[in-house]
Amino acid sequence: MSSTLASAKISRRTSLVWTAASASAWFSGAALAHTTTPSIDVQHARGTTPVPAHPRRVVAYDLAALDILQSLQLPVAGVPRADYPAYLKRYADHQKYPVAGSLFEPDYDVLSQLRPDLILVASRSAARFDTLSRIAPTLDLSTRGTHLLEDMNRNVQTLAALFGKQRAGEQLMNQVHSEIAALKPLAAKAGPGLLVLAINDRMSAQAPGSRFGLLHDVLGVQPALAADPTKPRGQSLTMEDIARINPEWLYVIDRNAATGSAPGGGEMIPSQKVFDNATIRATKAGQKGQVVFLDPKGWYLLGSAAPTAMLNNVRQIRAALQGTKTA
Repeated sequence: MSSTLASAKISRRTSLVWTAASASAWFSGAALAHTTTPSIDVQHARGTTPVPAHPRRVVAYDLAALDILQSLQLPVAGVPRADYPAYLKRYADHQKYPVAGSLFEPDYDVLSQLRPDLILVASRSAARFDTLSRIAPTLDLSTRGTHLLEDMNRNVQTLAALFGKQRAGEQLMNQVHSEIAALKPLAAKAGPGLLVLAINDRMSAQAPGSRFGLLHDVLGVQPALAADPTKPRGQSLTMEDIARINPEWLYVIDRNAATGSAPGGGEMIPSQKVFDNATIRATKAGQKGQVVFLDPKGWYLLGSAAPTAMLNNVRQIRAALQGTKTA
């Protein structure tokens, strides 16, 4: 049993789903009933929070959280407005899954109608943790790039434990670890790779230790560019810089393709078009046909921070290194 599960303590405690202040504002002063329910003390990015066992009205403001909920077949009552990856498209049915806000901001009017007994935030929505915690038990499922698998395991085991699905959670993470372990020897034998985050023709290199450095830190791809601890969000890059680095593999994340829009609502230029030029074709990666356009949603929107997203990304890289195509 994992340390997360070992620390989970089931107890009887009186819990309020809504705080009195929030309830008075949203429910016109209606009296709240105190209900005694089993709860579990669970660990997350902000510490430990008591959560009712088997919550029924779960609202998620993070796609990686939805990835876990779907993988474990757990209930979902509210979702963020987002450009969902294909495998999460079920949550785009807003008749069945009401929109409870964006990836950044909750819609408190919708929350007042949903009356959640569990709220999940992470990364983009984590700034609203304190406010949401006054409404219902809230877990911060944010992950750290330097401890991605450890934090992913914590998140999976936490949600699995709440619903008595520990075995399913363990099996899910075993699959993630197994497929990463199978990729690493293949990645180690391939030539050095450069990972680029592209926003139209603006680019940043993602070296080890950076925002998307998991390509190197977790998946084992040899870096063509050394780490720079002073630039955790990436190093500004030009086409000429790429030519100078001359990687054998070039990996590209198209930010606009991930979000479905350009910053400020401007023109969207696909990365395939941006990188289709003589400078890139003259690099080792270009000459060998080793320019890989990574799944933008799995990398940018989900940050590879959940099991299905990670497995999809691992499989795409493995297929690229093996010279095969993914479905």
